[in-house]
Amino acid sequence: MLFKKASEAPSEISEAGLDGWYGALSEQDRTRTNRYLKDADVSSRYGFMSSVADSALRDENYAFAAFICEQGLQNEITDMQRFLITETMIEAYIGVKRYDDAKACCESNLSLYPKISAEFISMNNGKLPERICCRNRYIDVLVGIESGYDEAFRLLDRFFEMGMISAEELALRTQSLKIHRLQRSFDGIYTYDYVK
Repeated sequence: MLFKKASEAPSEISEAGLDGWYGALSEQDRTRTNRYLKDADVSSRYGFMSSVADSALRDENYAFAAFICEQGLQNEITDMQRFLITETMIEAYIGVKRYDDAKACCESNLSLYPKISAEFISMNNGKLPERICCRNRYIDVLVGIESGYDEAFRLLDRFFEMGMISAEELALRTQSLKIHRLQRSFDGIYTYDYVK
């Protein structure tokens, strides 16, 4: 047969055990999913969703990455898998300017972090990675989008208490935020239009 029937799922979908899920998608979402099948991890439902979301994110297809992450969270997954796919979802939400949703995801992962921290650090050769979305991107949204410096300072203290940053990093990040706020204040002064 030259053409697949519309209801027939690609082999990658079947291999990941997602025939029912794929069949329930709209035609547009099937087309978008098919675009990322070549590099999909078909070893499990989680592997598939996570790898497709990562591919969409690299492609700057943020809306679809967010959709796939949302779908992935509906599966039965471990706490670590939930943490990792939510990390991707934070980036996707920021990409589509859904900042409140991104912050909610950050809070969700911060709540989950104590349960998975030992495994997470072990996965990264015994060290905290430089980039943790629920930490880094939360500050980015608070400062860059909302100018919420006071809340950002409180968040840095919270990160330190949780073991997500060292005392040295806390001091550096705090100083950096102070300089950033001061710079923004000066920029505001120089861009102020005097009205007679």
